[in-house]
Amino acid sequence: MEEEKYKLNIEREFVRTNSKNELINDNFPEVFGNKKKNQFITCDDDNEIFKIITPKEYNIQDAYDKLEEITNVVIEELYKLRQNLWPFDTYKVSNKEEKLYTEINFSLTENFCKNQNIDFKNIYDTYKKITMSIDKNIDIISKIVGKFKIDVNENSIKISKIKVDSSSKCGIKKDTLKMFLVILFSGLEENKASDFLEEIEFLKSVNKKYYLKADDILENIQEFKNTTNNLDEKEIDRNIEKYKEEGHNSRYCLQNYKKLVSESVVIIKDAISRGIDYEILNEAKSIVKFKIGNKSEFVIEGNKTDRDSYIFPIITDDKFIAKQIMKENGLNVPKAILLKKNMDQNDIELILQPFFDSKLVVKPRNTNYGIGITVFSQNASKEQILKAIDYAFKFDDNVLIEEYVKGMEYRFLVIDGKCLSICHRRVASVVGDGKSSIKQLIEEKNKEPWHYLTATPVKMDEPVIEFLKLQGYDFETVLPKDKRVFLRTNSNCSTGGESIDMTDKVPDYFKTIAEKAAKAFNAKICGVDIIVEDFNKKDYAIIEINDNPGYSINEWPYEGKGQKIGIAILKLLDLI
Repeated sequence: MEEEKYKLNIEREFVRTNSKNELINDNFPEVFGNKKKNQFITCDDDNEIFKIITPKEYNIQDAYDKLEEITNVVIEELYKLRQNLWPFDTYKVSNKEEKLYTEINFSLTENFCKNQNIDFKNIYDTYKKITMSIDKNIDIISKIVGKFKIDVNENSIKISKIKVDSSSKCGIKKDTLKMFLVILFSGLEENKASDFLEEIEFLKSVNKKYYLKADDILENIQEFKNTTNNLDEKEIDRNIEKYKEEGHNSRYCLQNYKKLVSESVVIIKDAISRGIDYEILNEAKSIVKFKIGNKSEFVIEGNKTDRDSYIFPIITDDKFIAKQIMKENGLNVPKAILLKKNMDQNDIELILQPFFDSKLVVKPRNTNYGIGITVFSQNASKEQILKAIDYAFKFDDNVLIEEYVKGMEYRFLVIDGKCLSICHRRVASVVGDGKSSIKQLIEEKNKEPWHYLTATPVKMDEPVIEFLKLQGYDFETVLPKDKRVFLRTNSNCSTGGESIDMTDKVPDYFKTIAEKAAKAFNAKICGVDIIVEDFNKKDYAIIEINDNPGYSINEWPYEGKGQKIGIAILKLLDLI
């Protein structure tokens, strides 16, 4: 493990503007919680000057990652409010020009000081020496990184009055941050500080001694020319739109952690909005540690916490047992029979005989994300049913045959006993343009940000082939313009379905049913899939309960406003 030599954090000022580039100083946005408690996003008493503040990190990369992610969250949340993050270093109030700045706070670690024979108990003296060394060269330094002010606090060095850099979405370039770090470390060199900016060889010696990659930092750093006085309205608008687009396009992902599941991204972004720090411990397995003050909690895949029991996911993975539990608790579930792979083929056909030429659902006993499921909404022949069973047996040695329930399927998300969100998952579909094949339409749909960034592509698997065949189509069929064709029968977003927020449209009666289902398993975080044909009636059927509910579709629906699920989980964990 690389030695932790220093800690630093970054603070960046900004103001909000409307579509006419006019200053906004109304109430602190509710989405950011309490401005006095949010350690990442806050503002002054007049709600005019805002600050983005990163937590203290042990390297530039982590500090800048946090700065970028906090900035993206701010941009996206302001976008929803039809507000903009003003990206320049000046703004006007009553025709008076005001300045905006960035600040860096830096300190050496005790372990590094020990290894370098620096007296950590009297670290103030070391910091004073560094600042005095930099002060001697401040004119030439300013030509490279712009004007700034440097001060010594009791336990750190503060570099302030750095002009907000409009050429960076974050208000400061990473290379500029690196350059400041080189400058700070150079202050430890008593005899060479005077010419360190003119001698690349000295930068290489800094690199050698302190393991800093410094010899390539100077290439893209120029003197700041960042005032809006030199920009016309079109340039200002282009700059604002550029960063707004960058922030908005990052809403479904973290910039440097592309392997995280969508639910982990959801809860991290919600944590950022409330000033809760996070650490990604294992990107491949989406293990994240959240911390605020002295309190920390671990969350896996965005929803696995220690608030749910160990056996809950085991029970819910077994669809047959889960149905029995719900039935015993007075909940309506479809009738089902269980087939085993080692059963005699004649016995399977005999058991299945009542289902031939009828509507039914075939699914593996243990399945998630719609894998291995075939739904026959029209009467299915013996041949079709047996083929669907063979397909399901590829994923499990036990297969459920369920009665088909007519109606629309809805995902009810229950957190800590309360139904917070309801989504209708529209079955994967494409709309014709009169010239493209179904395959080409699917490929284009999978390029949409919602499908691509949330990792919910429309799949082209066996059930799609069969369902298209039932409708008289195949992948090469060219659909007429505006003709919508559904591609499968199950509506899982993991196979290309699209979520539509229905939270405000579903009667409370059905929300109570979902809460009752969650209570049957003592579940703290779960999704309940319910089929309802008519909201004016009280008929329903619960087809599944999910311990891993994929709630990104509830927070980021394909259509509708969405709900703040990550916030609810953070409250469950007592982090808010």
